[in-house]
Amino acid sequence: SPPPKTELQLEIDRIYDKIEKLIPVVTFTHFKQTTSARNSKVSLVDPRKTYCVGEDFVVQVDMFDHLGNRKTYGGDFIRPRLISPELGASVSGILDDFKNGSYHVHFPLYWAGKVEVNILLFYPSEGVAALWRSRHSSQGVVSFEGKFEKFGKVAVTKCGFKLSNEDGKEICEYHDPLYEEVYHCYKVPNFTCESLNEMRGYELQDSYLTPVEQQIFQRYDFHNGFQTFKGEVHHLLSSSGKAPLPKCQTGMSSPLPSGYFYKNIWNPVYCNMEVYRTGDDFIKCLQGKDLFLIGDSTLRQFMMHFTEVVKYFRYHQREWAGWALTLEALNMEKDIYVSYKRHGFPLEHSGFYYFKEDLYTSRQIDQRAGGKNTIFVITMGQHFRQFPLKIFIRRAVNIRRALERLFLRSPDTKVIIKTENTREIYAPVERQGDFHGYTQYLVLKEVFQGINVGFVDAWDMTVASATVTVHPPDYTFASIMSLAFTFAC
Repeated sequence: SPPPKTELQLEIDRIYDKIEKLIPVVTFTHFKQTTSARNSKVSLVDPRKTYCVGEDFVVQVDMFDHLGNRKTYGGDFIRPRLISPELGASVSGILDDFKNGSYHVHFPLYWAGKVEVNILLFYPSEGVAALWRSRHSSQGVVSFEGKFEKFGKVAVTKCGFKLSNEDGKEICEYHDPLYEEVYHCYKVPNFTCESLNEMRGYELQDSYLTPVEQQIFQRYDFHNGFQTFKGEVHHLLSSSGKAPLPKCQTGMSSPLPSGYFYKNIWNPVYCNMEVYRTGDDFIKCLQGKDLFLIGDSTLRQFMMHFTEVVKYFRYHQREWAGWALTLEALNMEKDIYVSYKRHGFPLEHSGFYYFKEDLYTSRQIDQRAGGKNTIFVITMGQHFRQFPLKIFIRRAVNIRRALERLFLRSPDTKVIIKTENTREIYAPVERQGDFHGYTQYLVLKEVFQGINVGFVDAWDMTVASATVTVHPPDYTFASIMSLAFTFAC
């Protein structure tokens, strides 16, 4: 009989089961039976000429398929926004799925002015069910090669979370018992397992979608087709009647929507964010501190923003070249130290990168003393979309546990968790699609409840601003940075 499950495995299963309950269970035989944005209808629940700030603006969405038949079940992946382009204002909506093909979308009204409803059917429910199944039909759609080096000799072999037993091939196991993490490489004759030095990830070009399911994702008409509504919001409530919000601090829980853009600046609905505009603003925050950025290129983007604040150490690349390298930067005069390190295996990067330096995020936290002059900003997600969800859940729970240990020894350490950003609409759906990112976002919201971290809901921010690029530009990124450093200082 299999060994009893560990506490960690039971926790991973609990979170996985909670997410799986949200996935629609649907089957279909023809593309035309799937949800069509063009045929679906959007209407106002309480049509009026004017609404007041503070009220809820509620929109009903009734889904139809491509044959014009009403849908009888829910589960569509919808991204709703309320926008006032001339005010630089936008907010995401809260979706109420009646499980019968109808939805209510609730938009709390935070500003006065003309508003438009913008509803994006990202994937029909049939596509959601197909993507969930395909994600859990294999060990992942990215594979790895490890480079072994010994006395100047080099050999390359296949690596991965799990490898099948091939005739006569020994397997090297790289096991971390504390975090119950493991990956493997086929052993190369005459090389020791310890001589693994570099790694690269490459796309397998495998699909686990059926031909009829693939049709859903080849047809991009579901990304548009909804008519939009325009309405007017009047400022009938006096703004002075609202109590001022407290400054954003670690430990606060982040609701939905967590905030809104106004004049292209993010306004959290539960706390007051300071706007960081200049290098001096960051220096004031970081003086005398050590900042550890742990994650992927969406945090390296923070590092690249600090050019006025710190001097890079041994960094000569331009833009995104060398994103996989550890980066360090100093400001000697202001006693600031900043480092960027990756979150460890897995990383999808087609060129070999020096991977001996990579440590799991939880290990990096466990190796630091922490203290009042230490700030961690942590993210992960983009490099996990390619694999079954439990791999991501394990990593998130391990980070939570490492933070609990950190707060025992150094309760005044500042820790910020940044969720992943939305990315390009036409990203390959099985490898990088936003539905996989969305389930990971739900995992982070679950795992980091009730712990003393600042939660930067970059998912909500990038949905609100409709940023469809993995490294958000301009005001969206500026607000992600401002919120992170408001929590930090």
